[in-house]
Amino acid sequence: MEASAVDIAKHILLACGLILAVGTITGLLSQKVGIPDVATFLIAGMLIGPEVLRLIDIRADSALNQFILLFGASYILFDGGASLRFEVLKRVWITILVISTIGVVITAAITGIAAYYILGVPFIVALLLAQHWRRLIRQRWFRSSARSRFATAWHKRS
Repeated sequence: MEASAVDIAKHILLACGLILAVGTITGLLSQKVGIPDVATFLIAGMLIGPEVLRLIDIRADSALNQFILLFGASYILFDGGASLRFEVLKRVWITILVISTIGVVITAAITGIAAYYILGVPFIVALLLAQHWRRLIRQRWFRSSARSRFATAWHKRS
């Protein structure tokens, strides 16, 4: 039996609404507790996903998954651009340059070597995955914690 367009639309709206609600609550909870929200988002995603509570089951190759990824990436970039203050950027541009060049190379090398020897992942794949996760975790950690003077200065919230 094939689902109608209305059933598909209901499923998409329900999934997006649930993701937004759980994400909002999880973000507030992680802010209160003082831990990076990316960690709580991962845990919440695993809990509501198909392996635990089975509230959401979105295939990785589906259009809905692509939409969620595109929306999430767009939001992170928009939020970063909207909260950027040029006077702060002028004071920390050298730090940003060093972190985004030398820091990237060092992190990629260490993580790539570790993934190659510990997990048996091909070295080039390990390098690419290391950079993706390192960037995501760093962005979310800076946004949700006051542990870094640079991070709190750069991501001042109105």
